[in-house]
Amino acid sequence: MASKNGHGPQHTKAYVAVWVTLLVLTFVTVEISYHDYGTWNIAVAMLIATIKGVLVCLFFMHLKYDNKINQVIFISGFVFLAIFVALTSSDEFNRPPPPAVARVHPVKAPEGMQGAKMKEFLPSTPAQVAKGRDLFQQNCATCHGVTGTGDGPAAGALNPKPRNFTNPEGWKNGRAPSQIFKTVTEGIPNTPMASFDTLSIEDRWAITHFVSSLGPQPPPPDTPQSLAAIGIVEGETAPAKASQPMAILPIMFAMERMLAEKGK
Repeated sequence: MASKNGHGPQHTKAYVAVWVTLLVLTFVTVEISYHDYGTWNIAVAMLIATIKGVLVCLFFMHLKYDNKINQVIFISGFVFLAIFVALTSSDEFNRPPPPAVARVHPVKAPEGMQGAKMKEFLPSTPAQVAKGRDLFQQNCATCHGVTGTGDGPAAGALNPKPRNFTNPEGWKNGRAPSQIFKTVTEGIPNTPMASFDTLSIEDRWAITHFVSSLGPQPPPPDTPQSLAAIGIVEGETAPAKASQPMAILPIMFAMERMLAEKGK
């Protein structure tokens, strides 16, 4: 029985042949995946995929037997796609290289300076506690609660439960200010307590002093060992404050000056 477009059982052999060809090409695709052709890997894979796609379009989508106008329209789509790819590639591969940008090498602070700077914030002051209260509400209250009793809105889903800062017992890393600071900075592995090392040293100390103020009794004093664990070594002094403000240059201006010096 012939179909409406005049193609019937006489094309069964062609369809079977195309189907077998597609299976063979699929096996070929799997086989070549175990081989390395270097820069030709993508080209070989795309070639096989293109052959399979053409066979499907010609026979299973009946493009081979379709109206000539439809064939022209279909092929024209690929022609315009090829033109688009060619024009895009020519623009991409022929662009001049971007101007050289000076490399920025991070400079490590002199040994001990971080610990010396932290000594500025080690003593608790009312201003630090007030600042820590605000930072605590922004960063910690979701889990530890507004008053630090461990009953924040997210506490119910956490295991282990958040620390109740009003309870002086059972602190995992200790309750001395340096120990609280270490916990705020590093977090506690295998618990929901995350690291807050993205906050500045001053902000972490402010949170530390606020947390210390929540207990029913003063926190235990720091020890040389607990201070050394966060980089504070006995004998260090805090860096002197600059009497004059530092000059700040816009980064683009600085980069332009560096490039100009490099081009001389």
